Amino acid sequence: ALASYLDARAHRGRWLLRIEDIDPPRELPGAAETIARQLEAHGLLWDDAIIYQSQRLSYYEAALQRLSARGLLYSCTCNRKRLRELNGRYDGRCRERAANPQGSGSALRVRVDQDPEVHYRDLLRGPQQADLRDTGDFVIRRRDQLIAYQLAVAVDDAAQGVTHVLRGADLADSTPRQIFLLRQLGETPPRYGHIPVMVDDSLWPL
Repeated sequence: ALASYLDARAHRGRWLLRIEDIDPPRELPGAAETIARQLEAHGLLWDDAIIYQSQRLSYYEAALQRLSARGLLYSCTCNRKRLRELNGRYDGRCRERAANPQGSGSALRVRVDQDPEVHYRDLLRGPQQADLRDTGDFVIRRRDQLIAYQLAVAVDDAAQGVTHVLRGADLADSTPRQIFLLRQLGETPPRYGHIPVMVDDSLWPL
């Protein structure tokens, strides 16, 4: 939060607060209010109304319909056991299934074979590239019918007119997927920067 706030202020931009509350089973009661209070206590004041993703489900459903109309979606019934056995690369087993944006009991995956290569220049790490075929088609609506993080973030970045995203390097793996989705939706991706984060004790002490 501090890094993105300072970056926005240094460039005379707007700093936005978005609460990504679309995974109820994992949310702690009162977390959204706590986040806002903590930011205020540290002087990190946002420049527009807070956006709550839980209130924007109709926009995500509309995006699903747009992707489905382009033939990019299909229903996936693979269970967790099978997915674990694939070691992080989906093999396209369910590709011949029709997409059912309104259905239940299956996830929705987006095909990446039509435009799999993503190139972008990270604001901090320089040129980056990824081939989405390395991990395969990915889920944008889960089997429990909850919207996946990748789709919600892409849709909201476009809707809010986000031009720059500065976040932790632990989210760098998500960036190519979000760029891919924005392009498939006809939107211009933001510019991204990923700051180092401590993920284990190998960096301590710095």
